[in-house]
Amino acid sequence: MSVEDRWHHKGTRKRTKDYGRGKRWRVRNKGARTLSFYKKTDAQAHDIKVNAELLKGLKPFDHKAGYVLVSAVFPKWLKERYPDPASRRAVASRFKHHILPTFGHLRMCDITTAKVAEWWADMCEKTKPNGETYSTSTLELVYVHFGSFLRAAVTGTSKLIAVHPFDGWEVDVPRRDKRVRDIWEHDQVNTVIPAMPERDRPIGLVSATCGHRQGEAFAVALEDVNRFRKEITIRHQVKRINGKLTLTPPKGGKTRTVPFPDVTARAITEHVDTYGTLAVTCTCCPGKTWRIVFTNAKGDLIERGAWNEDVWHPAIESVGVTKGAANGMHNFRHYFASRLIEGSPNHRGASMEQVRDHMGHASIKTTSDTYGHLFEQARERARAVMDDVFSAVVYPLRTAEAQ
Repeated sequence: MSVEDRWHHKGTRKRTKDYGRGKRWRVRNKGARTLSFYKKTDAQAHDIKVNAELLKGLKPFDHKAGYVLVSAVFPKWLKERYPDPASRRAVASRFKHHILPTFGHLRMCDITTAKVAEWWADMCEKTKPNGETYSTSTLELVYVHFGSFLRAAVTGTSKLIAVHPFDGWEVDVPRRDKRVRDIWEHDQVNTVIPAMPERDRPIGLVSATCGHRQGEAFAVALEDVNRFRKEITIRHQVKRINGKLTLTPPKGGKTRTVPFPDVTARAITEHVDTYGTLAVTCTCCPGKTWRIVFTNAKGDLIERGAWNEDVWHPAIESVGVTKGAANGMHNFRHYFASRLIEGSPNHRGASMEQVRDHMGHASIKTTSDTYGHLFEQARERARAVMDDVFSAVVYPLRTAEAQ
């Protein structure tokens, strides 16, 4: 037992100099903070709890760890959670305008459910300088970012707070409808790709047949291709960092391997035979060189904005597709997902877990939110197929006489 009586010397009734002052019962445990209690039963309960945690290898929660200010914790969390500078800037801006003005001056341990609820009520009524209310997208992102920040404070190595303030708090958070509705059909994809310049057609083909994001398609390297296993690994994207185009890990740092169709393999082989490759080092593998397949006319890495202006927009406009955010190259990726889900007459569609892995989503929820409705449509098509197959067949009912 680690409970000590501060008012009497150990094993005697002789009073100490602290007799009658402060909390009488003190609990000392090696590896845990020393605490004192007014009641012996409270001290004994705490001692049992701490010893049980120590036996499990857990570090007992230290309430003093939460005395640090939110404004001091935020920069470290931001850097660890968002290694990508662009994402970091966006999240920092939302914290600066919507979260830190309310919580930045508080200690982590002072963030309570009541304070969060009051802040959220104000946030939902908050308006921009022009008087407009904030969009559903902004509200959702602010809520998710703050929740992630607090979750890290609970589960991180520092363990700044014991309980997430959002837990047990019933709140109706606005949610964006992330479902992709207008997905290009095969005929449209097969019209846009030929409209692209010959040098750039394999870029669109890679995205439509393997699900690459635009920056990932620009970063395809010969080392990513496994012709024997008919697989291609997505491990990089082309991104501008500090004003310079470079190879960085894919979105969320999530490397993935997907099936590699023969038509795409042939297109890449022919492209390399004609235009060669570009040797580039990346930020994630110092000293390693990758032979990048796709380059611009000068033989350099492709820059997204210039490529869209010079290649993508003229191509889609030439086939009657309006230039705009809804008609970006990302449509090829949505097409790829829809083909995975629907399957073909000879191959059944992929499961939601397979789609998640092939698309490189951070969670199954992202897959469900974006493409869940397509799974419902695929099931409905399967039912319709069975109706068509068996509609001409009449099966007599079994009667008592026929049995």
